[in-house]
Amino acid sequence: MQVSAPRLSVRALAAAALLAPLLAFAQATVQHLSGTLSVQRPDGSVLALAERSDVFVGDVISTERDSYAQLRFTDGGQVTLRPSTQVKIEAYGYDEGRPERDSFAMQLFRGGLRSLTGLIGKRTPNRSAYRMLTSTATIGIRGTDYSAIDIPAPGPGESAPSDLPPPGVYVTVAEGQIAFIAGGLELVVGVGQVGFSNNINLPPKLIPPPLNLPQVTPPPTFGQTLKTSSINAGSNMECVVQ
Repeated sequence: MQVSAPRLSVRALAAAALLAPLLAFAQATVQHLSGTLSVQRPDGSVLALAERSDVFVGDVISTERDSYAQLRFTDGGQVTLRPSTQVKIEAYGYDEGRPERDSFAMQLFRGGLRSLTGLIGKRTPNRSAYRMLTSTATIGIRGTDYSAIDIPAPGPGESAPSDLPPPGVYVTVAEGQIAFIAGGLELVVGVGQVGFSNNINLPPKLIPPPLNLPQVTPPPTFGQTLKTSSINAGSNMECVVQ
């Protein structure tokens, strides 16, 4: 017994040493969860997540039906996922003392999210440090509160829903500016304006505000404070794929 105890301690220390780099480089933590949240790791493994679980670059994160989750990133940013949503953390880099290394890229595959921007995109002159990828355009920000709605085109033989605007990606701004990029061109969208893109190969354009854009609101128990949008009250910092 006197011999085995030190061996166990050494093994425990070795395991902790191996896990430490993984924990140190976690890009975000599940801050709030209501329902079921899962992650597919880059190696193909699928795991259930809980509050305080860590997520990393390359993870594909999915909420189930009637489930909400909020991720908090190391730069202070928050992303709240609505039910039946799937996103992937494509890239993330944040070093408190090296703002020139900041990077954030997230792909929204389906569902909807609300994003409260952290330090990435605010403290660096690199305009490409923050990217939200959608089906037809890329969104870049500069310390901005924004809303993005992605309405898919109907399938073969189907008609577009009469209660929704025409298919495409709609972007509105509550504060600051958004760089809305498609077709190799960048459109700057400011407060009170609506950017629209329905073809990844064509430049986006400004349009009058649609009256029937869908809304997404995270559970109030998550405690996310949002500014009011001048386009759709309470809809700032949203991304929706339906």
